[in-house]
Amino acid sequence: MSKSEHQLAKEHARNKKIIDTAFKVFVEKKIEAVSMGEIAQAAGIGRATLFRCYAGKTELVIAVCAAKWKEYLDELDERRPISSVGDIPAIGRFIFTLDSYIDMYRNHKELLVYNDNFNYYVTHEGVSDDELKEFRASLISADTRFDMMYEKAKEDKTFRTDIPQDEFMRVTVHTMMAACTHYAGGFIWGAEWNKDYTPELLLLKEMILNYVKC
Repeated sequence: MSKSEHQLAKEHARNKKIIDTAFKVFVEKKIEAVSMGEIAQAAGIGRATLFRCYAGKTELVIAVCAAKWKEYLDELDERRPISSVGDIPAIGRFIFTLDSYIDMYRNHKELLVYNDNFNYYVTHEGVSDDELKEFRASLISADTRFDMMYEKAKEDKTFRTDIPQDEFMRVTVHTMMAACTHYAGGFIWGAEWNKDYTPELLLLKEMILNYVKC
């Protein structure tokens, strides 16, 4: 017998509560230090219910990261849809990408902190590629944007494409994200807690833009 709309809505609400609660607890305490029992208690559900939804902690950790990245990328797509790539110069899309990471530092620090902890956790737990399929699928829109942006630059010559795309992304986009992550977590030399380091990130943005100029 198929589930009613009411049942499906109830399950969706329960799952969202689990994801949101787990995200909050993982950010506060670090993934490694949190048990499934703590998540169940914080979410106000039984351990058995949690394990019916997620077979284990690793599955939950991946689901949380996938869900939170999808939420953020969907928000970006609303502000500047992928379909708009052909309508603006590649450098415009590139600047938007750098600005999106600075926006994350200013308004979504928790996601940057969680993502950093997530990468450490899955690496040290030896999580397989198959287990990470859901997470990687959540990043498709980001990968698509990067691919289209780079191809557009080959046409309009608004930023350099004389180095391979993967290398270009590592030394520009990924460097910006890594910097924003470290600033968000306070992992910078001489950091003062709760100080806004946006001006320094804007300076890094300008340095990257100088590097990518044709």
